[in-house]
Amino acid sequence: MIAELFTEAHITGVVFGSLGIALLLGVPIGYSLGIATLCGLLLTPIPLVYMAQTLYTGAGLFPLIAIPGFILASELMMRTGLTERIVRVAYILVGNVPGGLAVVTIISCAFFASLSGSGPATTAAIGSTMIPMMVRAGYPAPFAAAVAATGGTLGILIPPSNPMIVYAVMTKDVSVVGLFAAGILPGLLLTGLLVATCLFIGRRYGYKATGEKFQINAFLRAVWDARVALAMPVVVLGTIYTGAATPTESSMLAVIYAMVAGAVTRRLSFADIAHSMVAAGKLTGAVLIIMGPAMAFGKLLTLYQIPEQIASSFLQITQDPILMLMLFSAFMVLCGMFGESLSLIVLLTPIFLPIFIKLGVDPVQFGILFVVLCEVGFLTPPLGVTLFVASAISKVSIEQVSKAALKFVALLLAFVMLLILLPWISTVGYKWGAG
Repeated sequence: MIAELFTEAHITGVVFGSLGIALLLGVPIGYSLGIATLCGLLLTPIPLVYMAQTLYTGAGLFPLIAIPGFILASELMMRTGLTERIVRVAYILVGNVPGGLAVVTIISCAFFASLSGSGPATTAAIGSTMIPMMVRAGYPAPFAAAVAATGGTLGILIPPSNPMIVYAVMTKDVSVVGLFAAGILPGLLLTGLLVATCLFIGRRYGYKATGEKFQINAFLRAVWDARVALAMPVVVLGTIYTGAATPTESSMLAVIYAMVAGAVTRRLSFADIAHSMVAAGKLTGAVLIIMGPAMAFGKLLTLYQIPEQIASSFLQITQDPILMLMLFSAFMVLCGMFGESLSLIVLLTPIFLPIFIKLGVDPVQFGILFVVLCEVGFLTPPLGVTLFVASAISKVSIEQVSKAALKFVALLLAFVMLLILLPWISTVGYKWGAG
């Protein structure tokens, strides 16, 4: 009876008020979403068992199983030494130009991104090799760390991407495979822009080349040595795009492939496998702790039409989709300084996606834009995750790395504007992938 006295406005106020208080008190995002959902349920006639049921079903969604698979595959790849062979191929190909080692870092990160689906993992895998190499070659340590941190952000744009999987789960109507395909063109375009920026900076400041001229024989030998690693994204992503396997099945194929590769090269011990599983388990647990409460939170919002209320409020500001996307981007840059990418996706997607659908924005464009804005968050303190990874590897203060990364943040923001003004860049691959 008491619950029936409260209107949708009361429920909205309590849900977001309790969520805001919990976040301000430093409660982790997953628990904050659970608290907000529980407070909202107390004002409704819905039985509290709904919370437990949704926590279980939200964490058990089939597409989410792909996340631990890709995380484990990337951990195994790092321990087999195959990433070093990937770096060697890029080193021989483009290392001997001013800024060439920075270019090697970006290209290596782009390739490893097609295996990992994670920004921090990409920075750690490539940065541990390339940052010391750049410093020995005379590159400033803060710049070397900033390049590795920026290259690592490609880990969530170039498929497979963990944030894309979570976004697709949250929207329900967007295909994971289609979203992966949609990320290919933006990923390659951003990689090209980062390569051009590194070449420009290297030429302007005279950062040294490797001194090793390109030789076709050495390049072909490096490609042959790295053939197992180079074939992995072809095998894994090929099964996804041809329809031979779902992303979840392909993630398990990636794990098997990495284990077989480690056995063939004799670089993977049982201890390495155990450590990889522990690391993958920790990261997966962090995702699932968020996803369960997030699904309950999102369903409660939808049930009481809270996103529609919020959409009406925002649409009173402007109904221009470009201007609204720009406002959302500015908001996301601020949120990215303090929020983790997966948390932001599960929290903000059910709130903002209905607004942009009303304005005629394609959910795929919004998803790709969302992921790129999360990349900006990786490079902005105080929470910039890839900044901290690169700072730890280079032993350079986070302030110095952040300052050196500003030019790359500016490039990413310019790329965000490009995606807003030219939506086809984000959507052209979706129909092919989804079909």
